Amino acid sequence: MNNTPKTTSTHSRLGRWWWSLLLLLGVALLIVLALRPQPMTVDTALIERRELLVTVQEQGRARAREPFIVAAPVGGQLLRTVLIEGDRVLAGQALSSIAVAPENQRTEAVLRATLVAVQARGTAAEAGMSEAQGALQLAQQEAQRREQLFAQRLIGQEERDIYLQSAAVAQTRLRAAQASLDAAHAEIDSANAQLIGFSDAGPEGLVPVLAPTAGIVQHVFEKNERVVPAGTPLFQISRGDAMELVVDLLTQEAVQVTPGDRMLISGWGGTETLEARVRYIEPEAFTKFSALGVEEQRVNVIGELLESNPALRAEYRIEAAIVTSEQPSALTVPTSAMFRRDSGWHVFVIEDDMARLRAVDAGERSAEYAEVLGGLQEGERVVIFPSDAVADGVLVQSRNQD
Repeated sequence: MNNTPKTTSTHSRLGRWWWSLLLLLGVALLIVLALRPQPMTVDTALIERRELLVTVQEQGRARAREPFIVAAPVGGQLLRTVLIEGDRVLAGQALSSIAVAPENQRTEAVLRATLVAVQARGTAAEAGMSEAQGALQLAQQEAQRREQLFAQRLIGQEERDIYLQSAAVAQTRLRAAQASLDAAHAEIDSANAQLIGFSDAGPEGLVPVLAPTAGIVQHVFEKNERVVPAGTPLFQISRGDAMELVVDLLTQEAVQVTPGDRMLISGWGGTETLEARVRYIEPEAFTKFSALGVEEQRVNVIGELLESNPALRAEYRIEAAIVTSEQPSALTVPTSAMFRRDSGWHVFVIEDDMARLRAVDAGERSAEYAEVLGGLQEGERVVIFPSDAVADGVLVQSRNQD
């Protein structure tokens, strides 16, 4: 009997069964893959060591350091000046001239006559002083000789006392002569002081207005010719090229700043960052209203450049970052990865392609990074700018994996 057809039919049924099984397994695999959660793409950053600069940042301005206000030395007709803002001047250079008024000329003549009189009284007082010194020396010598004679019982006590009294009188006259001389010197100083400005007048009655220092003319207060009284501000001159920086901080921020702190200056127009340091903090705060109308208490922090920069001029706007703390190698976490939860700071750490919520102990903070005191290890990766979709245990994949 021949069994070949039956065997062939059995093999055919088994083949179709295997193909059906494989097809079912493939469909099941596709369903599993389709239903499996897809990882969320997130931005990440490494926990690593870097230089950490904690700064207080605020806008400010540059100004001339210790500028000089040049005032009119005498009253009179101010002549027109040819100087303009920005001109450089030398110490002692004539900035302008003042024509002394006729009444001032009469006043000068009276004051000069007074000076001659007090100088004569001073000469007489010096002569009286010399005479009193000589009389005192002679009286003291005679008194000493009478003391010796009295000790040898060659003269009586009455004669000795007469010479001692003469020496005392001479001492008193010397003190009176000294007082007269001091008074004469004071009168001379007073007369000279009243002639300040008049002595600078030339033959045409012009008193020059001189620059007290070399520098740049910042302001010309009186550009036109007119009559000005003595003491009228005429020019403002910077002290050379010395510039200082003025940054007004909130008082809550200013308490973190101390003299000598490092300052990083940017936003002044140049491409480089200028180095400066804090000179001092003004002792008194002032009230200022913000752009939103909020009343603030602020205080000026004054800094100075470590190296002068001729491109930086007075009243230029600057952006200052005052370094209040500096660590050369601190373990840091980006502040963009941190968020508050349960009264503490937390981050999402990536472990086995999943985001894991973890508390972190943060120390000092800058605008970009915070110091890690605990909770994170160097080399771990955290999610930055986590959205509300990121939760503990969610599958994630890094968009910027190093």
